[in-house]
Amino acid sequence: MPSPNIVVPPSIAAFLPSLDHLRRALADAVVVLPAGTRLFRAVRHPAAVVPAYVQQTYRFGPPEALRGPDGQFSLYWLYAAQDLLTALWESGFCTNDMTQPGTFYIPAAVTQSGLLVTFTLQEDLRIVDLHGTALSKLGIYDRIHGDHDWCQWFGLQMFDVLDGLPGGAVLGFRYPSRKHKNHGALAVSSEALDRFRNSVGVQVTPFALMPHYEALRSDANYADPMSGHFSID
Repeated sequence: MPSPNIVVPPSIAAFLPSLDHLRRALADAVVVLPAGTRLFRAVRHPAAVVPAYVQQTYRFGPPEALRGPDGQFSLYWLYAAQDLLTALWESGFCTNDMTQPGTFYIPAAVTQSGLLVTFTLQEDLRIVDLHGTALSKLGIYDRIHGDHDWCQWFGLQMFDVLDGLPGGAVLGFRYPSRKHKNHGALAVSSEALDRFRNSVGVQVTPFALMPHYEALRSDANYADPMSGHFSID
């Protein structure tokens, strides 16, 4: 659970729904991922497959205020997706080069050490679906798509929301991808990782050995970054 001593900055708090409003809006947004569902996660080293801690928290945080004295976050989200391409774009395995508009590329570091993780659910697991209707009712559709600082504090709220939903344990939430539009990605709570580990089969494959890698490299819009130029992930 988040520390009660953490104070949300006023500029963020002014635009965060209350926990009561979140729980009311999301109580009927719980869905079941059935046994047999495959989830995909793209990582750059083996320890990140299901990490015991993180040092960077990305879109849904938690924010810097929760970093421990050892530089680590004990509370965090494990990111995945229900389709492989969303996992690749969300993780930066596929990205764009501002010096070559209309193209994308796979970073050299991903080619060298990128891993594609496939989790296969061995039992039904419950998640919250942050679908468009729920986001519209809460008035947060635009913020969840583009306000990074707000998203990190919203993600902190979601730990409390998941704990307070009726009907049993909720693993995490599904949210709209920013990098692969019209697709959803998943955030699994670090507080549910023990159950997650015991509920999935795990397969880890070097990304460069997968047929998807060659298919992307052969795409008509693929272009390696130009030597000597800057690229923005």
